[in-house]
Amino acid sequence: MTRRRATLTIQTLFVLLVIGGAYSFAMFQGGMVSWTIFYFIVPFSLYALSIVFYPLNKTSVKREIQQPLLGIGESTIVKIRVERTNRYPLLYLSVKEPVNDGFASVTQGGTSRLFVMGFRKEAVFQYELKGNQRGEHNFPPVQIEIADFLGWVKKSETIVAEGESTLLIFPETKSIQYVPIGSYHDKGTTRSPFSLIKETTVATSVRDYQPGDRMSWIHWKSFARTQNLMTKEFENKRGEHVTLLLDARSSGAFEEQIRFAASILKEASVRKADLTFLTTDAANSVIRTISGDGQLRKALTQLARLQPIDETLAKQPNYSVALQGAGAIVVISGNPDALFLRAVLSASRAQPVFCFVVKKGSEPIPSFVDQNIKAAKALGVTVQVLTDEQFERSFQGVAKA
Repeated sequence: MTRRRATLTIQTLFVLLVIGGAYSFAMFQGGMVSWTIFYFIVPFSLYALSIVFYPLNKTSVKREIQQPLLGIGESTIVKIRVERTNRYPLLYLSVKEPVNDGFASVTQGGTSRLFVMGFRKEAVFQYELKGNQRGEHNFPPVQIEIADFLGWVKKSETIVAEGESTLLIFPETKSIQYVPIGSYHDKGTTRSPFSLIKETTVATSVRDYQPGDRMSWIHWKSFARTQNLMTKEFENKRGEHVTLLLDARSSGAFEEQIRFAASILKEASVRKADLTFLTTDAANSVIRTISGDGQLRKALTQLARLQPIDETLAKQPNYSVALQGAGAIVVISGNPDALFLRAVLSASRAQPVFCFVVKKGSEPIPSFVDQNIKAAKALGVTVQVLTDEQFERSFQGVAKA
């Protein structure tokens, strides 16, 4: 700000010096040519001085984001609207919105525009952003600038835009194939602790159709009799409830862990699975049921904002409360150390614990992580090591374990 004022002061002194010089030249030189030069310079100089006193800081800027929630690879339109409080004639108005290319890239239009304003009070432009990196990204203030005809005076302001100022980019997701590990029915004898798929083989009753029910669940015989759509109710499966616990501590495969968790949550929402989601960061709330778009969006928002936590500083959740009523517990971690898993096991109330250890690409597992994996297996935890390319069939590996 001080540098900007100093520059404006120097430009003002320059204009005054030009006026004074032209007047002195006309007074001492005399003649029509000298006075013609003076009268030619005066209007431009006075307009330049008016730019100095123009209330640019009273200009308002509004930002509209067509879709403030994006997935990676998705695009949205950002509209910038600049409004003046008066119709004082301006030669041009330059508007620039700085955008960090790391989180998003401009695919159409541009983030800066030059307007020949004249007497107009409003200027509008838009551009298209494509999400590149998950996270909550805040837009910086918009930079606007005006100048006189000859470029003697340039006045600029940085204005915080009204309206949306945040773009939330959800993590990338991949297709996940859920595979049930056996079954445990109210009337059956075969027990499996872990399944995310709603049992659809044993129908016990019917109910009124609700939007979102699958076509395969409709009881067509009842429809033929009553002309009312009815949906089959299936036998309850014990152990169907699953708790997904994401280890938010810093690791070399943290972004891969985020993608895997987001993929499971998305598939669980599609299948309307009975799933609870929480992280090892107590600052994030426990989402008890991921069964619809609202809960899924809340969970993905948590994942988009989640940053690696320092285990020495972060506050761990109370697992006895967070895992209350939990069925099978699925842990996603980059380093399943024994201290962490013991806390989970003590709160699991004898429920089975599965741990997906996510590693980055073809990089070898560090020796200390390998030792922790062996310790986790000794504690009775089913452990599977995954890479990003193995997410799709991850549950099949657990089923065979």
